[in-house]
Formats: sequence, C-alpha cells, structure tokens
Amino acid sequence: MSAVTNDMRSHDLDYYSSRLFHGIRLFSPQDDTPRFDKALPGFPAQYKGERVWSGPEIALKPCDFIVALSENDQANILEALRYFQGLKLHPGLISPETFPLPDKLSRRLKGISDDCHNGRGFGILRGMQLEQFSDEEGILVFAGVSSHVAPQRGFQDVNRHVISEETKPGSKEANLRPAFTNGRLAFHTDVGDILALYAMDVSNTGGETMIASSSQIYNELAKTRPDLLQELMKKWVFYDSHDYYTDGTPLITNAPGDKLVFQYSRLPITGFRNEAPNPTLPAPTQKRLEAMDYIEELAWKHGFPLPRQKGDVAYINNLCVMHARSAFDLDSEGNPLPSRRHLVKMMLRDPVFAWDLPEYLNWYSKRVFGPNREDGSRVEKWQLSLNPDQSLPNGRIWVGTGTLNNG
Repeated sequence: MSAVTNDMRSHDLDYYSSRLFHGIRLFSPQDDTPRFDKALPGFPAQYKGERVWSGPEIALKPCDFIVALSENDQANILEALRYFQGLKLHPGLISPETFPLPDKLSRRLKGISDDCHNGRGFGILRGMQLEQFSDEEGILVFAGVSSHVAPQRGFQDVNRHVISEETKPGSKEANLRPAFTNGRLAFHTDVGDILALYAMDVSNTGGETMIASSSQIYNELAKTRPDLLQELMKKWVFYDSHDYYTDGTPLITNAPGDKLVFQYSRLPITGFRNEAPNPTLPAPTQKRLEAMDYIEELAWKHGFPLPRQKGDVAYINNLCVMHARSAFDLDSEGNPLPSRRHLVKMMLRDPVFAWDLPEYLNWYSKRVFGPNREDGSRVEKWQLSLNPDQSLPNGRIWVGTGTLNNG
C-alpha cells in the first residue's frame, strides 16, 4: 500500500477509477468523532421509511413503481398532443392547461410525483406507443405528460439528448462530460428536484440506468464510518468550467421532516479526459477521497438497474436518489460502437410536494428554474431534433444541469 499523503492534486485522479483513495483504511473513533450509536448533530441516527431501500429488495416489486398506460390513456395523450399543436405555441409553453388530460389520468401522473417526494423516490411511466409519433412529437408528448407529474420545468436549451459518442466527430478530443460518452457513469446527482429520462430507444448492450437510495447509503455510513459522514457535512468547493461555481456547500443536508438531501458528484473533483478541474481550487484531502470511494462502493452495493423499454419515462428524485449508468455498446478495445440508445432529459419541480431547502441551496432552484437573462426574463431554445439550429438567444444559457451534473 502507498503511504497516506495529506492530499492529492486533482489532475492525478481518474474519473473512472474504482479507487481514488490509495491509503490504508484506518479508523479508530476519536473523542470528537460520534460513536456508532449516536446521531450526528441535526441528523437522525438512521433514516426510516420508503426512501430507505436496497436494489435486491426493490427489484422484487416492479408493480409498485411502474405506472402502465392503457390504450384509452394513449388515445387521450394523442388528443392532447393534437390540441397543443393546434394552438401553435412554443414548446416552452406546454403545461397541464395547454396539454389537457382527463382528471383520472392526470391524478395518476401526479401520483408519480407523490412517490418521488414522499415514497421510494422514483417511478416509471410505461406504455408510450412511439410508433404513432414522430421523434419531435415524442418529445412534445414527454413534456406534456411530464407537466402533469410536475408542472415546473428546468431550462431545455441544449445538451438534453444523450446519444452514442460515436455520432460526434472528434469526440475523443472534445471536452465531453461522462454522460455524453458510451462509458460508465459514476454515481452522482444532477441539479434539480426531479430528473426525468425519456427512452426514445435503448442500447444493444449495457446502458442501464442505475439508481441508489441516498438514505440507505447514509445509514450504512452512520453505522460503519461516521467520520466520513462528518466530512460530508462540511463545505465542499465545486467548480463548473462552463459558467458557474460555488464557494462551498455541504454534500448532505437534513431537510425538514427528516428528508435527506445528498448532492454529490466526483466529476468536479476528478475532471474528465482533457478537461481538468479548476487548478486554483484546493486539492481534495485523503479523507475526502476515502469518502468518495466509499460512497461509490455502497451505491453499487445497494444500486438498482431501472427496467428499460423503448418509450419508458423514468422520474427520479434527484435530491435523495443517486444515479449512474453502465457502459454501453463498446468494442473490445473500449471504442464506442453505433448505438440506438437515445435518452432525452428534463428537470422538473412540483411546487405542491417540493421539499424545503436551506438558504445556502437557494442557488439550486434559481440555477434551474429561474430566469436566464440579465433583465430577469427567461428564454429557452428547445432541441426537438438531433440537427438543431445551433444559434442561441442572448443571455446566460443553461448548458447542463449545473455544477453537479452529467457524471
């Protein structure tokens, strides 16, 4: 084993590495470290309820989290699409009013939001008959149906399509984020309340979206490594090379009602390929690298691969459920192959069920759901096809989902 040093420069870290921490795991509780049977200040000793689950358990009950659309539901959705198209409105104006559905179906869709916020933290909508829509219409339907799940939508400017890296010329040299490659994604969260993923098509091999309960990860950390939980309670500085940075935010927060908010990504610390983290930031300590290792280990241990069919829409509470992805459609040397896999992402917020977040996370909602121009207005450019006009409106454009995103 290599000797433990005080820190490691970020450029020495590999995003894909299963081990960022190379020291010897030594832990003996000190006087200032909580004992295993004692809660951390401001947190419960253990989280309870439906949000605490492990993959092998949740996999036994698919009927609990899959909402299946009937033929009658499909007819109502098609009618709503034609109604919206008849209004000749910009896609950004899709809402429950401009994409009207029967009350019974709308309530079932709202139930997915209830499950995301007050239940297990995720749900899947199944049964979209894509053959009756063009690709552009399918995205409009995704937005329209999702407006009944949660009516507030994050910016839909660019980078909402997740497709094979093989389709992007020069991708090996480009500063792509991990989500836009065919490689494995480490467990992380994006920025926003509900992450919605619409499967326009699925991969030949791999490409599973993995999810893990942050409350389950917390509970195991509390039992085995409370010193690492203490580290997660401190301010971690992240940097996004596009246009946003924060001077420090705790990775874990106990929101009112004992709702764990766990916001985390290794990407801003390790960098990816040709894009290194901001060199002016302090290097991560060995303790933090060890925490990152253990989070990844526990997430895969308790993770669950979401069932996937073409047309599925997954809704994931991004505040309390981490997600990852297995590598997909690679050759024997790890090069990307042609792939049908095509996801479209949206970030949603439901003011009815939205969690109360502390003041220091105010940037969180403003970043995704607030204005994006200096005059306080909001302008969006929707990408309904894979060959959009790349000209963008003036103002700060939301090019991703914030600091902790896409890997």
